[in-house]
Amino acid sequence: MSHFSPFSHRQRHVRDGAQSRSRRAAALASGTLLLGLTAALSPAQPVAAAATPLEGAGTCANIDMVYRDKSAFPDTARGRVDYRMQSSAIERAVLCLVNAERTAGGLRPLSRPYALGKMGKNSPPTLGNAAARHAADAVKLRWWGEVQPGKKCVPNKDNPKTSQDESKTCNSHIHPQTESTPLSRAQAVGYCRRGTPSIAENTYAGWGRGYVTARAAVSRWMGSEGHRNNILSPDFTVLYTRVAWGSADPAAGSTTPALTYVQMFGHCA
Repeated sequence: MSHFSPFSHRQRHVRDGAQSRSRRAAALASGTLLLGLTAALSPAQPVAAAATPLEGAGTCANIDMVYRDKSAFPDTARGRVDYRMQSSAIERAVLCLVNAERTAGGLRPLSRPYALGKMGKNSPPTLGNAAARHAADAVKLRWWGEVQPGKKCVPNKDNPKTSQDESKTCNSHIHPQTESTPLSRAQAVGYCRRGTPSIAENTYAGWGRGYVTARAAVSRWMGSEGHRNNILSPDFTVLYTRVAWGSADPAAGSTTPALTYVQMFGHCA
């Protein structure tokens, strides 16, 4: 099963002053395409039945790789390396699938500059860091999915573009504690500090073996207008995808494997 949602910000002028965080979030939502979409499949339903065929399915590596928990690897130097390499392999698979779709549509591929994507202790924060932190927080707080009594989140009903069903879900792009948005998280890590940023974010949480792979995530994104528009937008030049073990949607319960994806697109003008 899965939960997924897109966000896009393409304003050319960003103002930020003494406004409170909540007022900044409200101002942002009023001037952007801010969509919250959810999708759930029955565990018995084959993923292929709902999946969108992908251009890179025959050429991109590791698109069906199933992420395994740390406990599945031996506590050795090689085991620890193999565990950490899973994330990188899945993230590269997503980039390959996205670029195959863009190339087929006559668009230039997106890049993931290694100098900007380092995650080491002494490396500068980037969009990749922002995506990783949001994915980790999402798994920890589990605010995605349906609005429930006592659950702290910003409902999608605050966005006039959402449908009645979508208004019953939480906005996966607005952090329930910090009220940060994809744009504010990008600015917080210093992205495009001297320019005008364009930012978009796709999110996805899947649980069950058929729903946690790069193929599953990109198929669902390509089958949704808002997500597909982000993937196929000519406005963006870079893409960072980060994955975290566990589901950000409590509907997953204790089902494993479960994986949460945060995908951030950017361009600095």
